[in-house]
Amino acid sequence: MKRFLIMRSVALSYAFLLAALSAQALAQEKAEENVRDMVEKVLRKTKTSPHPDLNDWSRLVLERALERAGKNATETSAPLPAESRAGSLAGEFSAPRRGAEVIVFMSLSVPAAGWREWSLEATRIGAPLVLRGVTRGGLRATLKRIGTHLAEGGGTAIDPHMFRLFGIDAVPAVAVVPGGVPPCSRRGCSGDMPPPHDLVKGNVGLDAALRIVAAEGGPGRETARLHLEKLGGEHE
Repeated sequence: MKRFLIMRSVALSYAFLLAALSAQALAQEKAEENVRDMVEKVLRKTKTSPHPDLNDWSRLVLERALERAGKNATETSAPLPAESRAGSLAGEFSAPRRGAEVIVFMSLSVPAAGWREWSLEATRIGAPLVLRGVTRGGLRATLKRIGTHLAEGGGTAIDPHMFRLFGIDAVPAVAVVPGGVPPCSRRGCSGDMPPPHDLVKGNVGLDAALRIVAAEGGPGRETARLHLEKLGGEHE
């Protein structure tokens, strides 16, 4: 299955940690073992990525999942050891807590050729491609499809909270967020206001989206210009 494994979409599998831990059918010993294995794997894989921004994003997605998992015990019962372990592991991360400055919102309904073009450009600046959720076939089928779409070294995250935070109702869309996305102040980012940003919707390509923000944007103008330079484009 090529080399996509987790290295090509290192944030993807780990965004599902909450679901894995919150399932009542999971034995707590198995859940705790899964948490340890997932953390060890993602930390190893993030060290191999050539893009620091993508590393930070991957670690941030995992941290959020761990935090949610640690808080997922019901109010009437004590936390399971695995959940307590997840919460403590989340606090041990030393990576920056803010996410990527450029976020590309995507869907598997976008043709594969279009996906690869977006992924190729996004990979060059370390920007993640974000999905709202998985396909009907589940996580395994989603991973398989994404693996055929991504450019080498590209990354994908699944984070419905980001779609909600930025009010994304159509894809592709590009958010340019100066300083990156801060962590949620409320569970699931419910009620959080989006950070200052510029948003471009439409299948225009990342280069064109950054050009639009660099020329006509508001808070994200300078950030777009910096990333456009990384991409190799020019702006007025």
